[in-house]
Amino acid sequence: MQALMDPAKREETMKGYLGEAKKEMKLPKISKPGKKKASVKKAGKETKIPVPPFFGVRPLSNIPADAVFEYLDERMLFDLAWGAKLKDEKEKKRIIKEEFKPLLAELKEECLRKGWLDLKAVYGYFRCRAAGDEIEVLNESGDLLEKFRFQAAGGGSGTSLVDYFSSDPDKLDVVAFQAVTVGKKINTAIGELGEEKEFTRAFFLHGLSVHLAEALAAYVHDLIRKEWGIKKAQGKRYSPGYPLWRDLKDQAKLFRLLEIEPRLGLNLTEGYQIVPEQSTTAMIVHNDKAEY
Repeated sequence: MQALMDPAKREETMKGYLGEAKKEMKLPKISKPGKKKASVKKAGKETKIPVPPFFGVRPLSNIPADAVFEYLDERMLFDLAWGAKLKDEKEKKRIIKEEFKPLLAELKEECLRKGWLDLKAVYGYFRCRAAGDEIEVLNESGDLLEKFRFQAAGGGSGTSLVDYFSSDPDKLDVVAFQAVTVGKKINTAIGELGEEKEFTRAFFLHGLSVHLAEALAAYVHDLIRKEWGIKKAQGKRYSPGYPLWRDLKDQAKLFRLLEIEPRLGLNLTEGYQIVPEQSTTAMIVHNDKAEY
């Protein structure tokens, strides 16, 4: 920010960032919509539908922190949250080995010792069917609970999440939903560090807490895969607000469906953001043709 504020350094700084950005813009090739659409449209009919161990919603508490830390994506934590990506390759390797790895171990120990983590989740399995551009979520008896509308990727020319579900009235499909949270205590700890002017430590703890929410989501996601009996690479996870599920307002439907507020103590802002922020919701699609 200091470089951008300095007229003598601004142009050189921007050139550097734009150069790095261009290197990152290695986007995958997009298949021709017609061809891809035809193969995906059959997916909902051809895929084998797994049998869930139950229908409805179950809470998860007393989740072992050590197990969740095993799902922590350290590369994403170090690169994106803690800023290692801004360093050159040699400095990046040094800072990860000498500073970030020991700091992660230290923060983990402190989180466990001081009880900052309140790892909780709810997840559930539901019957469902594709109907037009919507997925109808049903209870075990076939009664309608919620509807979710999905747009096709690429403004109508690509794949829609609806394509991964059966539209056959005689062949109901299944879908899973989940919600996870690291809890509110971690934000209290971050706030206290700020009050003590430990801003750097608060920054690192905040980054860790956000990525722990993702690790917890991956932990529950993997549990669902195991209960469905599907492969590790199968069963993709999608959340509101992303390209294949754009409508963030659907968070309110997920909150009702999974009873998230009474079960996990989470809330939604007027803009449908989850509070505390170290929380996520998602839908898990079992179809082996599903992709991001």
